Amino acid sequence: MSSVFEFLFKFRPEAYGEGSLVFLTRLRPEAMLLVLLAVGAVAWWLYRQVRSRVSRRTRWVLLGLRVALLAMILFMLARPALRTKGPPDAALFTAVLVDTSKSMTIEDAQSNGQTAPRFAVAKDLLAGAAGESGLLDRIAKHSKVILYRFDQGASRASGLEGLKASGAATDVFDSVRQMSSELRGLTLAAVVMVSDGCRNEGGSLEDAAAMLRDRGVPLYAVGVGSPNPPKDYEVMRVFARKRVWRNVAIDADVVLRHTDFREPFDVQLSRGDNVILTQRIEPGTESDLKRVRLTFTPDHEQGAATYRVSIAPATDEKITENNFKDFTVEIQDDRLPVLYVEGSPRMEYRFLRRALYRDRDFRLVGLLRLAADRFYIQSANSSEMYLAQGFPTTRENLFAFKAVILGDIEAKYFSPEQMALLEEFVRERGGGLLMLGGVNSFGLGGYAGTPVERMLPVSISASDGHYSDQEFQAEATDDGLAHAVMRIEPDAVANAQQWEKAPALIGITPVRGVKSGASLLLRQKPADGARPVLAVQNYGQGRVGAFMSGGSWYWQMSRPASDEFHEKFWKQMIRWLAVGARDRLAVETDRDSYARNASVILRATVLGKDLRPIHDARVTATIRGEEIPMYWTLTEEGVYQCRYKPREEGLYQVSVQVEGWTSPPAETFFEVTDPFIEFANAGLKEDSLRRMAETTDGQYFSLREASGIPEQIERAVEARQDTVRRVIDRDLWDMPALLVLCLTAVSIEWIVRRRTGLA
Repeated sequence: MSSVFEFLFKFRPEAYGEGSLVFLTRLRPEAMLLVLLAVGAVAWWLYRQVRSRVSRRTRWVLLGLRVALLAMILFMLARPALRTKGPPDAALFTAVLVDTSKSMTIEDAQSNGQTAPRFAVAKDLLAGAAGESGLLDRIAKHSKVILYRFDQGASRASGLEGLKASGAATDVFDSVRQMSSELRGLTLAAVVMVSDGCRNEGGSLEDAAAMLRDRGVPLYAVGVGSPNPPKDYEVMRVFARKRVWRNVAIDADVVLRHTDFREPFDVQLSRGDNVILTQRIEPGTESDLKRVRLTFTPDHEQGAATYRVSIAPATDEKITENNFKDFTVEIQDDRLPVLYVEGSPRMEYRFLRRALYRDRDFRLVGLLRLAADRFYIQSANSSEMYLAQGFPTTRENLFAFKAVILGDIEAKYFSPEQMALLEEFVRERGGGLLMLGGVNSFGLGGYAGTPVERMLPVSISASDGHYSDQEFQAEATDDGLAHAVMRIEPDAVANAQQWEKAPALIGITPVRGVKSGASLLLRQKPADGARPVLAVQNYGQGRVGAFMSGGSWYWQMSRPASDEFHEKFWKQMIRWLAVGARDRLAVETDRDSYARNASVILRATVLGKDLRPIHDARVTATIRGEEIPMYWTLTEEGVYQCRYKPREEGLYQVSVQVEGWTSPPAETFFEVTDPFIEFANAGLKEDSLRRMAETTDGQYFSLREASGIPEQIERAVEARQDTVRRVIDRDLWDMPALLVLCLTAVSIEWIVRRRTGLA
């Protein structure tokens, strides 16, 4: 019976069950239907003309036979075909990526009840151990296997034998991109990744997974290692300003981790063999993370130097490579420009100016009012002669300075536009502002309700009382003794003693109190009234200080001429105020140290003379003689960016120049070394690997569950085969059954017509 079916319909019944009927003609179905209806209508009309000669039933039989014949002819003209799927056009592949970064050397993976290095366990899983079949062989039963090693990038591996976990960093994104690009011409059924999930370079794991998802390739991730590494100290992050002026105290904010350690430990800041400070740390009880602020003054004079934050290894600590982190500090060689506006000649102006003028780190420009419209300018350069007319009136002129000191001068002297400009100077430019006490300052000077009052760290009003010429003793607060402005001596005990024996001050301007969020550094001793003397706070991008006394000169007069108490205080005050001031051209790197061949991201901020962003500059970075163009990022105002891949270890100097500018180039430094970033936060990232796998409709496996991967590969291969099988169309228009039906219809019509006497 099957052979008869195959003779009439060309193919066996099973082929029709697996395939589908398609039409290969280019004619539109609507046109063919119209032809069928038109011919049928003509046939109906012709047979209607002979209704007197044949019965109605005969006419309908003849009409049906004619329409059936026409339908079969049209069916054959439509080129019917049986569409089936043949074998795949190409072989199917599974890419297996094994992590070869240094974090895979950590001994916290479990194998046969024993602790072993992560990479050794990963190799046993893939190659097999104790005579068992490995994962690679089991996957090879379902698809061809391509083995890759990956750390900073991905590369083909001929086998597991020569692989070592030696990569200085891990860039999963770039590794997946390289693998996917290299296998673009092949049909991938799945990707298997054996890793601890630690990433410290390049794009996110989610972006890496998106590349596989867009290609329709599932990822099966195997996590190796422990989410909680063994007892370990780690210096995770160090945040510190990279460029500072000479003798400026800076804060290094450090994030430490003390996994399973509960006893106090020391964190040390050093440069080379010189230990700068040591701080005792009490571990937290709710978290193994600890934030610490190390305040220090760089001990090098000029250029860049590398400092290290470290924790001494414990005797039972297995991972010691992450116990330190280096960072670079560069001493700026330019002089810090300061504008000092004083309303009248007085001792405070004379002594404060002398304290700053003799130091080559400062360029103090004095603007001393002699009369209502007359000013005496001291130390101004040729481009600052506009100061002869008084306080600057444009952003370009005011923003050339990095700090402004307001002496004994009333608010009415400034126009509303100058007041607003001064507020922009602090908030946007990041400049520093200091107001000194006097008969015409703070509330007495009419500053209440002005933009300056909003910036001050103290509350003022027009009814604050009169300036007092009293002599009083000031004392440092606890916050003050810890603040960079007040650090006369590097040792905390010696510094406290210096302030305890500090001479008296003369004169104080009363204020209502210190604002919430501000820091009170100096106050009157309770016996003298306990009023605020010195308070500071951040405002916008800048910093603001209020020194309510106008008699700090008495500190110098009460001590020997060689004593530097007064001078140190004011230098540190101005340096602290100006530390956030923005430069017209600044360059920074995303980190201080890198591994070889890692991507260094350079970012330059380019501002005009009014410190507004510029978007059409031609910016070039020069690194070891190589010039690299920098391009505007489009998403950030005035920010230009480029990438650089260092191939050798060492200290790299970066010089950035804007075409057409005569000002010196901006410079920064970064170090290329083996920074052991692989051991930072090196616990198994199960959640990251799981999210990555789920993004691709794949699955995450622990080591214990990894035996189920070949089964998933088999399913992935079957699913992929359905999409890559070759489509085969087999013609049906010439099958014998159609010829038989046509001949049958024609024969029956001829017989009926003959018997009824029709032509």
